[in-house]
Amino acid sequence: MVIVWSRSSSSLKQLSKTQQRSSYRCSGTLQRTLLPLAAALAASSYAVAQMGTDEVHVLPRTDQAVQASTQALRANVDLVLVNVTVLDRADRTVTGLTSSNFAVVDDKRPQLIRYLSNEDEPISLVVVLDASGSMAANIQEARKAFGELIDTSNPQDDFGMILVSDKPRIGLHFDDSASEIRRAVAALQPDGATALWDGMYLGIEELKKSHHQRKAMVVISDGGDNHSRHTESELKSLLKEVDVEVYAVGMFNRNATTPEERKGPLELDEVTSVTGGRLFSAHSSVELSRAVTQISLELRNQYILGYYPSNRSRDGKWRRLRIRLTGRECQAKVRLYAKKGYYAPAE
Repeated sequence: MVIVWSRSSSSLKQLSKTQQRSSYRCSGTLQRTLLPLAAALAASSYAVAQMGTDEVHVLPRTDQAVQASTQALRANVDLVLVNVTVLDRADRTVTGLTSSNFAVVDDKRPQLIRYLSNEDEPISLVVVLDASGSMAANIQEARKAFGELIDTSNPQDDFGMILVSDKPRIGLHFDDSASEIRRAVAALQPDGATALWDGMYLGIEELKKSHHQRKAMVVISDGGDNHSRHTESELKSLLKEVDVEVYAVGMFNRNATTPEERKGPLELDEVTSVTGGRLFSAHSSVELSRAVTQISLELRNQYILGYYPSNRSRDGKWRRLRIRLTGRECQAKVRLYAKKGYYAPAE
């Protein structure tokens, strides 16, 4: 039996004023809350190495137990963990699903899901903020969006910031205080060209030093790259190797004139989709605010699916991944976002 726990934290309640979560009955399966069993699960200290491969496990709801359990899971190199976002037609996050609602295909081979969690697990988030000269007209909105992203996050999340112009630089470290974060954002002065891909490279390097197992990146920019040493192709190759979800908010010019501006939306869409994230277009301060709030909500309401791949070869090869929802009724009502694949471990 698979049990999925549901909880609304105070921060999530604040988010739900503007965004609601949906709960669906898919394939005749509905989430149940069994409080007595929660205590037993939270008290359990079985390590991943002790778990039989014929068992299905669910992570307990308590924050400390969740972090300890997920860290143990992620330490097991044979286990594949995938973050999955499920949205309804109104972009509301869908809760209440169980493992029977998901189907996982790894390199064309169906897999058996062993772990399922729908926790608000803390995350390390780096914001890559375009501070080039072309952002001068939008910098105030960008400052506000960064603040809203922090305000709607899990209080245990940590933040870093990369500023992009001719060359990327670290604007904030993950150990900086909230007051330092807001002071740095208020002092932003846009200038120079846009080395966006280099900025994202630097953001990935910073995430390697962050505190939490879950890692994500949010890019806020008004167009494409025009000054990087790295190419879009190189960046996508790197993102296939790291476990980082990338979201982007494009403050695109409807009357784009340069090749970089015209290609920007397509390139950012390609980069984000590789990781299981997605691109939002914002043409006003209202749309920008809505986008960052939606990103925060999605990151806080993801499913984590875990399985042992049937192909146990440690050949270091790319394995294509496909995750879908089962049942026609469920598929018709929702959209699903997850990474496209992963590299198998190498000896």
